[in-house]
Amino acid sequence: MLSSGKKIEKMALEEHPYQVAFLKTEGLCGRSPLEKIRATRRLLLATLKALSFLRAFSPQLVFGVGGYASFPALMAGKILGLKTALHEQNALPGRANQVLSRLVDRVFVTFPSSARFFPSKKVVVSGMPLRREVLKEYPREHKGFGLLVTGGSQGARFLNRLFMELAPELSSFEDLFLIHQTGEKDFLEVRRTYEKVGLKARVYPFIKEMGWAYSQADVVVSRAGAATVAELVFLKKPSLLIPYPYAIRDHQAANARVLVQAGGAFMFREEEIKPQEFLRLLKGLAEEPSRRSEMAQKLQNILPQNALEIIVAETEVLAGNA
Repeated sequence: MLSSGKKIEKMALEEHPYQVAFLKTEGLCGRSPLEKIRATRRLLLATLKALSFLRAFSPQLVFGVGGYASFPALMAGKILGLKTALHEQNALPGRANQVLSRLVDRVFVTFPSSARFFPSKKVVVSGMPLRREVLKEYPREHKGFGLLVTGGSQGARFLNRLFMELAPELSSFEDLFLIHQTGEKDFLEVRRTYEKVGLKARVYPFIKEMGWAYSQADVVVSRAGAATVAELVFLKKPSLLIPYPYAIRDHQAANARVLVQAGGAFMFREEEIKPQEFLRLLKGLAEEPSRRSEMAQKLQNILPQNALEIIVAETEVLAGNA
């Protein structure tokens, strides 16, 4: 496996005995001339390292899942004459994947709407493979309104600040079961704020058992990364989505719009949020189970639900194993 070596990737690999090589790469877009020269040099060195790794490993196919490490890995695969494929996770593709799509043999996409950005003969609408942990079913531990707030594995400062501001009003919600994943930096501050106003909540810097958290939730407040959006669709969880405003090409907003257009989510820009209006919407969802149920039903059939099976079948054919 070739990886960028980011913390979240290392965490994901901790429990798997894969042979891993880390590629030091960085983006080119929006950089100064000097930074572009440095990034180009790193890209060339990463490609050479990927070539060495692939020669030793002798794979039948190279599969890229986005991120800076995919570019040198797929380029190395192409140089060696291997079959290649990539997976575009977001509704609005990144430029690197659009460039690579001209070189690879197959392009898998999560969202049907993103297929138009790639060569039509290469595209397969697969959906997004989900973590096994997310799919595990857990017993519900409460009888009230379950609310999950998460900014991803590293948390989201804006969401943390918003909910600390709303904490006094949230403490008046009847039978609220709140789970908040804060990230490490804001964990103690969020927990202390909730305790100060008497708001009972399960606050964690990181939630490993996300299947448990989703099982308790009637509504999810989160960013709109592709994996999170795919999880919400699969689990049919109504959501209030606040896209990360600095995402490349604003792709999180594009992901969120897919759910909003279907009627299964609301989207808010950070700069547009008025806390009291946000709170009223949240309270309305808490008090109207039928409204939540209607939103959940509208999440059906947005994405393929058997992404892993689709990808495995297609790559086996591509590699000549079927």
